[in-house]
Order: sequence, then C-alpha cells, then structure tokens
Amino acid sequence: MDQHGVRGRYGRSMAVASGWYGTAIAALAVGTTSVPSAPRNDCAAWFSCLSPGESLVFVGLVWGTPVLLGLLGVTALVAALVVRVIPSAVLAGTTSAALSVGVCAAVYLGRS
Repeated sequence: MDQHGVRGRYGRSMAVASGWYGTAIAALAVGTTSVPSAPRNDCAAWFSCLSPGESLVFVGLVWGTPVLLGLLGVTALVAALVVRVIPSAVLAGTTSAALSVGVCAAVYLGRS
C-alpha cells in the first residue's frame, strides 16, 4: 500500500459502488414483482405468458448481466481516477458509480 492509502480506498470505494448497484437491482426486483400479472388472453407470442417475476429473471439474464458487467468495468476505471482526488471511500464510490452510469448511458444513447 502507498503512503496515502489509495489502494485501500480503492477497494472500499468499489464495494460502495457495488452496493449502489445492488440497491438499484433490489429496488427494481421489488417494484417489478409487486406488479400483478396481466390476464392471460393469448399465449401465442413468445414470452407473452411470463409472470412479472419470470420476465425479470429473463431480462436480468439476457440484458442485465452484460450491462452490470460493463458498469463494473467502467466503475473500476473511474474509481481508480476518483479515489486519488476524493479522500472519502464512500464519497469516491458513490461518485464513481454515478459517473459510470452517466458514461454508460451516454455511450448507449450515442449508439441509438
């Protein structure tokens, strides 16, 4: 570890950022599973008969996992820069998570 404890703050800031992502995923899961299922009129289309919980798992596996891995990768890079400027690991982790979401959103919207 160096004299300023940057490596220790980096690990703690990554834990804080991961905690923010976990909180957002948990809030999404609670919000989605609390919605009642729509009446099942036609099950001819693919995935039309999934319950809200089943659709959450499906979307999480197909779309959410690559997005979360990308966010964690960008967060690792951003946290390495932010932790040198901000002495608090909690503030550095929160800042790096927010900046990472902004960067990934800008890249996604730029592609569309």
